[in-house]
Amino acid sequence: MWHLIGADWDNHDNLTGWTGSFPNQQGFSAGMVSKENPHFTRLLKTNTQRHPGDFFTVTGQPLGPIKGYTSDIITNSAVAWMRDQLDSSRPFFLYLPYDAVHIRVEASDQFEAMYGTGNARKDAYYGNITQQDAAIGNLLKALDSLDQTKNTNIFFSSDNGPDVLRRWEATYYCYGTSYPLYGQKYQLYEGGTRVPGMVRWPGVVDSGISDEPNSTLDILPTLCELVDVPLPSNRSLDGVSILNHLTENEKIKREQPLYWQFESPSEYEMIGEGYDRRLDGSLRKPNGPRPVVAIREGNYVLRGWQTEKFTIPTEFTLVDVVNDPEEQQELSKVKPDIYQRLKQKLIDKYQEVNTERLKTASDVEQKVSQLPE
Repeated sequence: MWHLIGADWDNHDNLTGWTGSFPNQQGFSAGMVSKENPHFTRLLKTNTQRHPGDFFTVTGQPLGPIKGYTSDIITNSAVAWMRDQLDSSRPFFLYLPYDAVHIRVEASDQFEAMYGTGNARKDAYYGNITQQDAAIGNLLKALDSLDQTKNTNIFFSSDNGPDVLRRWEATYYCYGTSYPLYGQKYQLYEGGTRVPGMVRWPGVVDSGISDEPNSTLDILPTLCELVDVPLPSNRSLDGVSILNHLTENEKIKREQPLYWQFESPSEYEMIGEGYDRRLDGSLRKPNGPRPVVAIREGNYVLRGWQTEKFTIPTEFTLVDVVNDPEEQQELSKVKPDIYQRLKQKLIDKYQEVNTERLKTASDVEQKVSQLPE
């Protein structure tokens, strides 16, 4: 499945994507593509993850109606591809962006029945996650049957923290919690950026838990080192290889801190306690939040708050997200040396990213000007 914008969907003779973001332009030879989410498009506003629509091939050909739930559909497509195309003499790369538990959420009766919380929407949310877990289990079974388990490195990660309950109608299904971390999706607090991540490579990566901060930006450098391929030289890469950390438990070495930037964050009131604690989107805080930039180095996260979009941050907060996961203590005066060092790194990184943003905006504007009327 592919979830990037750029194809000319209204012109089926030109489904290569003027932005260059269509999957066949990025080296994918097979797959499933959706305009937005397959179950949640402009034409299917009330559809769900059951019997979704709007699936296409990597060249834009419609796949027609597909019955079932999206986690099963995506997994079944991947398994079919592996059985038909897998060549044990050549490495393969399989990218599976599941849409569970993206709204609109729906799960089969057997998975919803596993819970019984008394809240049908909560049962659907939990069942939806469990149905995805089961689908991934079927993928692992397929690897076993193809005798590829010990030869396959699997990376799994969420894309952001849990969505905000009651932010709008469909988010009444959003019962995820980031407890004990502070914040959720749409925020650059730890609860919005720190997500579950797993690596599975039997016989190579030992089982256990790592507290080393890492990023999906590290996957490309890791895979390049793994297959002994040079890193791309035509772009800036913020990630680093974590191969030695996975195989030898070595510390991850970074020349620059982890970095996030969000121009449209949101602030809401908190409800509930403990694992029932979450942000309530019906209780938006007044005086909307400011754009924010964040970096992490070691235990420390420094955030830079901007007065308006795409301007250098002017106000900063420093927290220790390891020893203070609820982010209650601001440390800029307690740790002045760390504060000043990270402040300069944040500003330098922001200026670098903003320079690239302006260049990208100029390139896109030029492409748009060349599109036919």
